[in-house]
Amino acid sequence: MNTLASLDPNTLLVVNATNVLLLAATLFVVMGRQLSVGASGARNTLVVQAFGWIALFLANLWPDRQWCVLLLSTVAVGGFSFSNWFLFRALEGWLGPRQGRFALLALAVLIPLGYAVLYHSYSLRVAWSNFLLAAQFAILARATLFPDSRIVGRWRWALSLCTVVMVLLSCGRATLGGFFPELYPYFMAPHPFNLAYLLFTNLTLILTNVSLLVAWREEAEQQLRDQAITDPLTTVLNRRGWNETAVRIFAQAQRHRLPLALLLLDLDHFKLINDTHGHEAGDAALRFFGQMLRQERRAGDVVARVGGEEFYILMPMADEPAARGFDARIRAILAATATVKLGHGLDFSAGLACLEKADNLETLAQRSDRALYRAKAAGRGRLVKASAD
Repeated sequence: MNTLASLDPNTLLVVNATNVLLLAATLFVVMGRQLSVGASGARNTLVVQAFGWIALFLANLWPDRQWCVLLLSTVAVGGFSFSNWFLFRALEGWLGPRQGRFALLALAVLIPLGYAVLYHSYSLRVAWSNFLLAAQFAILARATLFPDSRIVGRWRWALSLCTVVMVLLSCGRATLGGFFPELYPYFMAPHPFNLAYLLFTNLTLILTNVSLLVAWREEAEQQLRDQAITDPLTTVLNRRGWNETAVRIFAQAQRHRLPLALLLLDLDHFKLINDTHGHEAGDAALRFFGQMLRQERRAGDVVARVGGEEFYILMPMADEPAARGFDARIRAILAATATVKLGHGLDFSAGLACLEKADNLETLAQRSDRALYRAKAAGRGRLVKASAD
């Protein structure tokens, strides 16, 4: 308590504003211009928050100019509330859709609006802004951890801890200023809780920034991993990605004795497309076909380009009728759209192999290859199912 009492609120305010400005400037330099949704949201979080702290600092320079204090303090509160919105956008960019998007955005608008309307009632404006900020932080705390995501970095726990701390601090300030204004009569009052608020806010700012930088680094590492296993032309998995993914899915199907189907597709007369329409047209055909396979696959299916014009589709929990249904759907889409999109027709031959008891991944692939050969020998443009060896 004595340690807190020795702190100066104005000094803590300057420290907070300076830290946020430095952190925002650092992110601008480090991240560069080409940013993902997550990285852009993270940087905007600190930039908008920095404007909020600067406005708050300026508001305390002219306490006698009420219109100026009203304007600057409203801008400050708006900066804090909208920085939470950008933080939420960063989480969506990194972790996928999060619950609470519209509630948090509505709060970002309502917080500064209500603050301005209630400005002449100190207790009401303090209670309004801080309780609603606490609600925003609660949404962020949940969004950081739930629903689950393939990203399991520890930064999520650190960021969630920061938001939980801010929930408690904001509720404390709302209660103190809203119900006990004699103890906390103005923002820079040297009350121990206010000093603790400013001190812990500074600490959470630093920890939040570290969390965002770690998240951005993990995103960059994931992008490099994705590039290493993705075919750049068709955006489906390449041979390396196929080997990493198919082995795991095959082992799971074999262990639990689940159905598994493997389709090997080969574009018919692809050399003729290159010779007649040019290699750019050939690339366009591959790109179109690969992206269509990605869009039409079921959840859990694995699509990979494993040769020049050859594609694997590994289908967990799929039997022969399911694989034939997928094949028929692809053929129907090609018949309806290929000529319009590419300027020429496009068809394929397919070999189908369904998991047998004695199969391993290599023998399953070999059987699909033999079935594909039979389909091409029979005149192309059809699916042939492999026999059990």
